Amino acid sequence: MSRTASRLRGGSIWRSGVILMAGAALVSKLVGALQKIPLQNLAGDRVFGIYNAVYPFYQLIAILATAGLPTAVSIMIARKLKEDESLEGTRSTVIAASILLGATGVLACLLMWLSADLTASWIGDDSAALAIRVLSVALVFAPFAAVFRGYEQGKRRMGVSAASQLAEQCARVAMMVVVLYIGLNAGWSDSALAAGVMSGAGAGAIAALLLLLAGGRRDRPGRLDKGAGRAPIGRLRLMREMKELAVLAAPVALASIVVPIVGVVDAFMVPRLLGDTGMAESTAMSLFGIYSRGAPLVQLITMVAAAAAAAMVPGLVSAKADGNLAELQTRLSLQLRLAWMIGGAAAIGLLLLAEPLNTMLYKDAKGSLAFALVGCTALAGCVNAIVAPALQALGSARVPAALLLLAALLKGALNAALVPSLGIEGAALSGVIALSAAALLGAAALRRAAAGLRPPHAQVKRRASISPAAAGLVALAVMASAVLLTERVLGAALGYGLPQRSLAAALSLAGAAVGAIVFAVAALRAGAIDAREWRAIPGGDRLAARLRRMGLIPPLDEH
Repeated sequence: MSRTASRLRGGSIWRSGVILMAGAALVSKLVGALQKIPLQNLAGDRVFGIYNAVYPFYQLIAILATAGLPTAVSIMIARKLKEDESLEGTRSTVIAASILLGATGVLACLLMWLSADLTASWIGDDSAALAIRVLSVALVFAPFAAVFRGYEQGKRRMGVSAASQLAEQCARVAMMVVVLYIGLNAGWSDSALAAGVMSGAGAGAIAALLLLLAGGRRDRPGRLDKGAGRAPIGRLRLMREMKELAVLAAPVALASIVVPIVGVVDAFMVPRLLGDTGMAESTAMSLFGIYSRGAPLVQLITMVAAAAAAAMVPGLVSAKADGNLAELQTRLSLQLRLAWMIGGAAAIGLLLLAEPLNTMLYKDAKGSLAFALVGCTALAGCVNAIVAPALQALGSARVPAALLLLAALLKGALNAALVPSLGIEGAALSGVIALSAAALLGAAALRRAAAGLRPPHAQVKRRASISPAAAGLVALAVMASAVLLTERVLGAALGYGLPQRSLAAALSLAGAAVGAIVFAVAALRAGAIDAREWRAIPGGDRLAARLRRMGLIPPLDEH
């Protein structure tokens, strides 16, 4: 085995690489979600509204153009390294992927550029056209970054791939800040400001591509074996590899477009429905920006839930492969209960602290009711984020995509029914109903799958204490009481001594901290996780023993 192939296949490098990729993805998504807050603070609700109306279109097209391709490329690269033990053999895959994605990216850019005026009119604000055109330029560079990201992953050089994700987000945010500083000082219009902010997507894609090219320059295909010469790559071989790449990437792309589709539904419908009530375009787009205020926090919560779910998937796959049905069912039951509990705690917290959170993050309390309703979708978001990978691990990958597509259709129908009469609160309420329906159906599908895995003649032991599910409900009730009490007491104590935004920050941070601590302690002490479930968690036995010594979970005889 060659030294290069041996280095690329090292188990410890792979394991640490997975952790590095997961951490980079988490930080990247965190930066992407939270950068919307300073955007609203600096540019105002209308620019914020244009951003939130336009960006889902880019996400949708970018996902269709690139989603799944890094994974597909990495699979083919890893397979070739195993067969050829040479990086030269991977050259055809990189070329095929570059042709396929390059053509897709250029076509997508042209489509988005040429349809900008029509799309802006569909959104309900003609001034969004310039932002759409500027954003479309990123589609020229993003596909090539996806190719080389997959190439690095296939070589198991996760550090370069992870760094490219972080570079992309940092460059995007840096460009946004620079453009806002220049534009606000120069007195740019809202349309120009929104377009300038969108240029960050192109800057991020270019930064990621340059870093990937620099990181892979040492051993890019064709550089390692200069003396050996290169065999010509036939057209048929390239066509075959492009077809294989498309087949590998298509399922991931189709599953990934669901979340942007929900955003596109809102972008198409909410500003236009608001405008149909006689409202001016600029006012409707400002209201859409206010409606979008709660989204970054919900995205952050669901992102954490998705990361936790991803960490639990290997255990599900392993238990299923080993035929350990009892452990698999225990893991599924625990995963689903934690989704409801954590999502419920997040939704209750956002609901009760909506007004101070809104004021703390966005300088005023406009749309606090819509903020609270959007916050309630955190429950469904957590359940969907945890149910989807669990179903995929059990071989039911189509169910989550079908359910969330159903949610998008339901969201559109409810928008049409509720927005004209209730405004942005109607849009928020439609999101709660549509996503909750998907979550309930997904949870039912997972329960059905878990029930089918129950070992023959399995018996459920009776418990002397309350069930884990009831313990979770008790913990949520205790948490809600603690948050309300904290908000009332602290508000009375500080209400006359602090500026409005400082008071809102104090109430939000104190309420969130108290709520989180009380919920965790109450859930543990009430027995929301039982003894056999602790054993199903990696390192759970030791953690349970430590918590038991601290008096945070019941003694063993209570289980």
